[in-house]
Amino acid sequence: MIEIQPVTPREAQFLIGMSEKDINRAIDRGEVEKISEPEEGMPVHGVEKGRRRVRKIGLSELLFLALEKQMHADLTPMGRRKLYQAFKKNEAKARTVSFGPFKANITEIQRNFLSKYKKLLDAKKNILEEDGTDPVIKGTDISAYRVAALAQGQTIKEIKADYPTLTEEQIESAIAYTEAYPKPGRPYPVRSFRRAAGALAEMGIFDAIETGTESAKE
Repeated sequence: MIEIQPVTPREAQFLIGMSEKDINRAIDRGEVEKISEPEEGMPVHGVEKGRRRVRKIGLSELLFLALEKQMHADLTPMGRRKLYQAFKKNEAKARTVSFGPFKANITEIQRNFLSKYKKLLDAKKNILEEDGTDPVIKGTDISAYRVAALAQGQTIKEIKADYPTLTEEQIESAIAYTEAYPKPGRPYPVRSFRRAAGALAEMGIFDAIETGTESAKE
């Protein structure tokens, strides 16, 4: 079984589909416990290097927040506290969590979480971060953010055609990395220049320009 390490709220957002703002709010309100880890002089994914203590949360907190997100409207504040304590006492491999008469099967939540966690590990393994530049796919000079942007407007097959040296695993890692550590500032185009130019050509844009130029010469 993969050993689950504590993660930052930004990483948790990717793992359980809950906004980073709401995760931080849950920590600030004391609804879940945080781990404060020193990161002096060490790179933090998606965050500048520097002297800081980074807040992180563990597996019990992640699974609790994932279930609480689904059941928020049905739980009282006391119910949320009891549910969280049940998760704190629960074994990581347990298929259910319970307190009093309440009992919930968390197999699907665990499965979804583990799938996302594996993607996050692959992203960290396959993407290289360097100071002051876009993170790149290891072994290349190709921006992970640029490849991930293309996935919004193109298929994996089309991206591979644009970047024939990339594997599907590398492309998937770039997508997962960008979801976990969003690009700051202006986003990249969702179509490659070649495909965008090809689409314009199909529309006859270049023919119209050429015709206009010839008319001007006459």
